[in-house]
Amino acid sequence: MLTARLWDRPYYNFKDHAGKKRVIDVTSSVSPGLPPNELTDQMIDLFARKGVEQIVDFGAGALRHTIPFLQAGFQVCAVEFEEAFKRKGASDALAKAHQNPNFSSLIWPRDFKKDKRKFDAALLIYVLQTMPIQAERRTVLKFLYKKLKSDAYLFYMARYNQVRGLGADRRCKDGYYMNPQNKMHSFYRDFTAEETHKLFTNFRFSRDKSLSQRGTDQAYLYVKGSATWV
Repeated sequence: MLTARLWDRPYYNFKDHAGKKRVIDVTSSVSPGLPPNELTDQMIDLFARKGVEQIVDFGAGALRHTIPFLQAGFQVCAVEFEEAFKRKGASDALAKAHQNPNFSSLIWPRDFKKDKRKFDAALLIYVLQTMPIQAERRTVLKFLYKKLKSDAYLFYMARYNQVRGLGADRRCKDGYYMNPQNKMHSFYRDFTAEETHKLFTNFRFSRDKSLSQRGTDQAYLYVKGSATWV
């Protein structure tokens, strides 16, 4: 059964610009088999130099970034919808990762909310832009802020100009639905660099450095601030 409750399940009922009903399945953006992003080695070296030990990979998908950090000796907790972990390819990666004693996983939202651990760093890679509800993007940052230790790091990645050329008929909420031929669609919302930094600043994450290597990539390292908010 589809639900509209915040983050209860990864399925969303919406209407597109023309008023036609569309179902968004956010787990459909999971792409098993893809190699880690080329910045992964750089981030592994950087986190090692900064003394990071425990990492939470939020929206870990098929674990393509979780596993390299595990192999480098970090403790990594992968967070995902149960439905995403069950997808073909993702379930195989999950079984492989569980062979490493430094790996753990949490189902979003129920297990993640109950977990009491604090982490030295978070990975938020290709996640926010696939989420169709603005309030849920903010919820993610609020929860990650609480889960991170003081002065912890958050590594964010997204791609820009992914919806260029799409017409108004593909509009859905504040972004666009993708894969129009499918019964269930994925979602994408381009964020400019300015929008991204403003969002993170609102949740007391300050930008430490930019690591983008291509014009369509956005890769930023943020640091958790000490200020509190309501």
